[in-house]
Amino acid sequence: MFALGAGGDPRKVQWCDKENNNLWTPAATNEAGDILLQTAGNIMCGITVKGQTLILTDIDAHTATYQGPPYVYGFERVGTACGIASKKAVAATDFGALWMGKKAFFSYSGGAVSRLQSDVSDYVFSDINESQISKAFAVTNSRYSEVWWFYPSQDATECNRYVSFNYLENTWAIGRLDRTAGVDQGAFRYPFFASASDNHFYDHEKGFVYDSLTPYAESGPISIGNGDQVACVTEMIPDEKTQGDVNVTFKTRFYPNDVESSHGPFSMSSPTSMRFTGRQIRMRVEGQRLSDWRVGVNRLDIMPGGRR
Repeated sequence: MFALGAGGDPRKVQWCDKENNNLWTPAATNEAGDILLQTAGNIMCGITVKGQTLILTDIDAHTATYQGPPYVYGFERVGTACGIASKKAVAATDFGALWMGKKAFFSYSGGAVSRLQSDVSDYVFSDINESQISKAFAVTNSRYSEVWWFYPSQDATECNRYVSFNYLENTWAIGRLDRTAGVDQGAFRYPFFASASDNHFYDHEKGFVYDSLTPYAESGPISIGNGDQVACVTEMIPDEKTQGDVNVTFKTRFYPNDVESSHGPFSMSSPTSMRFTGRQIRMRVEGQRLSDWRVGVNRLDIMPGGRR
């Protein structure tokens, strides 16, 4: 058993004797011991990954590997400038540990810490309430190979937004949801989450009733090349699991800081006629039925316009 921050020292790791959690004093006849990590940071948490214990501080990452007597454990720093945002912001998967830092996401699967490339980092870290970031937490959704992080936005004191990462498909998603604690399926049949905003517990990934909410998926800006030309859209060929499960709305801008114009919603048909123009285009699909809807690769008929 490891004690992190033992004796009130934020850098001290202490462990008990093998199979005896009542014996913590090192001696030649036992395997108890302690060490001060060579770091200027404070230990935040630890997690087991592939035969090692990963110890995360607020500025770096270390591993503890069992070696046996006389030193028992070997410690190594495996990453710098990769501190964790809060004590619960790390999750273990079959592919290693994933955690939220203060300005980026990181992973460790052996060797050295890697920074996760994310298209949503700017959105997430520009919106976190840093005075409440200690409440951020991670939870796995193993059914879909995902890790979810919940965090408080700038105008909130409790976790009200999430960012999720699919580590098999290497895709990210963001959204708004009030959850303050959660656990993956295992002890429970479905992932189990708690919300402080209404003092309720929720089964997740179960059923299709969302109260008054409408589930949706929305893309980032789409442009022709570097955006030198405007796009004139006249038609779309939809790609749905079942036609009619969703409708689609497009939002366009002619300039990056321009006000968005909305077009639609359009009900899906093969093909779907539409007409709008923009330099940047975003697509939003919304569920229209209480079903497990899926959308694939939609195709747009686009004619390039001028540079102005």
